[in-house]
Amino acid sequence: MVRRPDKLAKIQSSKLSQRVCEVGVGLILICAAACGTPQGTSTSEGAPVNPAVPGTSSAAAPAQSAPAGTAAAPSQGSTAAATTPTTTPAAGAAGAPSTAATTPAVTPLPGTAQPTTPGAAPGTTGTTPATTPAAGHTKPTTSPECGLKTQYAGDDYCINKPDPEKGWQLHIGPDNYDNVDPKYLLQPGEEITNNFTAPVTVDRKRYFYYRQFRMRPGAHHNIITATAGGMMMNPFGEVGGRRVGTTNHLIEDNPVGGVIAPENKGVGIPLEPGTSINVSLHSINTTDKPQLREIWVNFMYRPDEEVTEEVEQMFQTGDVTFQVQPREEVVLGPYSCPIEGDGRMLWFYGHRHANNVRFSVWRVRDGKKDLFYEGRNWEEPMVLEYSSTVMNPVPDTAKMIEGGMSGILDFKTGDSIEWECQIVNKTDQVLGFSNNTYTGEMCIMDAELVGANCARGGGLGGL
Repeated sequence: MVRRPDKLAKIQSSKLSQRVCEVGVGLILICAAACGTPQGTSTSEGAPVNPAVPGTSSAAAPAQSAPAGTAAAPSQGSTAAATTPTTTPAAGAAGAPSTAATTPAVTPLPGTAQPTTPGAAPGTTGTTPATTPAAGHTKPTTSPECGLKTQYAGDDYCINKPDPEKGWQLHIGPDNYDNVDPKYLLQPGEEITNNFTAPVTVDRKRYFYYRQFRMRPGAHHNIITATAGGMMMNPFGEVGGRRVGTTNHLIEDNPVGGVIAPENKGVGIPLEPGTSINVSLHSINTTDKPQLREIWVNFMYRPDEEVTEEVEQMFQTGDVTFQVQPREEVVLGPYSCPIEGDGRMLWFYGHRHANNVRFSVWRVRDGKKDLFYEGRNWEEPMVLEYSSTVMNPVPDTAKMIEGGMSGILDFKTGDSIEWECQIVNKTDQVLGFSNNTYTGEMCIMDAELVGANCARGGGLGGL
């Protein structure tokens, strides 16, 4: 993962501004707008962000000053409209029983380990990748390609728009860098999650897969959802929206390096003319200078005739009524989601917050459990791609090393996915399902697949 240059990792894992709302009987959808996503939410009682864990005696991290520029630069893209702020929703009221964790996890977490021999992680059945990783799988870096020279940190995160015949750029940010609209400013100590909208300006139905994500320092995550007629519609035609992109990193390409694996040459995600985009943007400012909230995302088109498999999103919350008592160590889950259809997973990441020390996920087939993701670093949540061209780090639970399966990760009807989160509550407060980085937790599966997914109406952690 690319480390944040402004060292925001110490507090940046609140993520996901969404609330859970019920749609229909027994179906729970995560909505970014239609069910009242918190707009302009801040930390508890609107208090300034404190890098120290609440309820502890940890000292706050030193503030990082944003570099000052000289002159304003021309606008990049169109201005998006922000919705009216509201307050942060409370966590679920009912407490769910939690299982005591068997392994303490209070020591510093080691970094990831790159495998020294090819093949899947021990105990898994993934297809062996061809390379470690494939040629062309290079991590993106910042560049002054846009020529921005503002007073705010992160000018070099801007990327140019693609050729209109090759792709479309989503831009959320100001038109005028000399007179910035306040909705794009993040003051020192602020933590905000709110929604922005922008039109989709494609000339006809287009398919994409490769995405380039860039965000200025201070941004924690964005969740990009396609909407229809002003309503957020999911693939089943229900209110909820179709997610078309998400990232928790200031700079990320998906797939890695723009390299589409041979088995994914037919993969595509549709963008329709006349729809609009909703962006849930979570930002945290731990510096002593105002920061600019701005993102750029390039959606690179796929040839229509090559697209034979449409991508499906997976977004499973697990239990949203849990309560972790002060200083308590528990395991949330295991939760389970039954698989419907035959296909494969393209990528996966586990969404969690600052009190999470382990996020583990297994494919269950004929009673056999294969660990395909184990994340331990909440500050920079690991995103794993499962393809024939990428070698992922090998996990080692005993040594607390994160990683996952490598190669093609297939699923078929009758399989299931199990996941759990180990939580060590380092605060003097009860932790519930909440956006707040240090005083709330989540245990959410986020992925894209083709041909297979959690059965509709199932896999919601028993809710």
